Amino acid sequence: ITYLKEQRFPFVLIGKPYMDIEEITHVDNDNVRAAKEATEYLIGYGHEKIGFIGGSAELMVTVDRITGYQQALKNAGLTITKEYMIHEEFLREGGQGAVRELMALEHPPTALVVADDFMALGVLNKLDELGIKVPDDLSIVSFNNVLLAELARPPLTSVDINIFELGYQASKNLIVMVENNNEPTKRLIISHRIIERLSCSKPNQ
Repeated sequence: ITYLKEQRFPFVLIGKPYMDIEEITHVDNDNVRAAKEATEYLIGYGHEKIGFIGGSAELMVTVDRITGYQQALKNAGLTITKEYMIHEEFLREGGQGAVRELMALEHPPTALVVADDFMALGVLNKLDELGIKVPDDLSIVSFNNVLLAELARPPLTSVDINIFELGYQASKNLIVMVENNNEPTKRLIISHRIIERLSCSKPNQ
C-alpha cells in the first residue's frame, strides 16, 4: 500500500486498511457486526462457553471479528475468557493446533466461532481424532462460506461474506478510478448473511 501510494498507482483494497483508512478506497464487510451475529447465533442455542479461533492478531479482519465476538458476549452478560481466544494462521493446521489447546482446558468451550472455513476444516479433523462430535459435543460457526463449508462433514454453518460481490465492486471502482483521477475515496460495505447448516445445536448437558 505504501509503495502504491508513493507511485500514485491506482488501486482498490479488499478488506480494511490498517492505516490511512480515509485515504484508501476499499471494499469490505462489516466484520465486527458479522462476528457479533455469529456469536449471538450460538448464544441463541444456549451456549455460554464460546471460544474464538482467529488468524493473526495483526490482521484487521481478525481484530474486527474478535471485537464483534466480545461485544456479543458482553451484551449477553457472559464472561470473556482469555483462554478461549486463540490466534493461528488461516490454515487447516492452525485450526488443528488451536482446538487441541482449547479442548485441553479444564472447562473447554461448548461452541466455537472460527474466523475462516479452512481453519474450521482443520478443527473438524482434530475433533474427529479426539472423538468429539459436531454438533452433539461442540457447535461451530465459521466464515466465508466457501464450497468446502458445504461439503464438510457435518456441513458447516458459515457466514457468507459475498465473495463475488467483493471482487466485483473492487474491480468496478478501480475502473472508475482509472478513468477519473479526481474520483473521491470510497468505503464500500458488502452485506453478509449466516448460512445455516448442520454444525450447531444446543449444548450437551
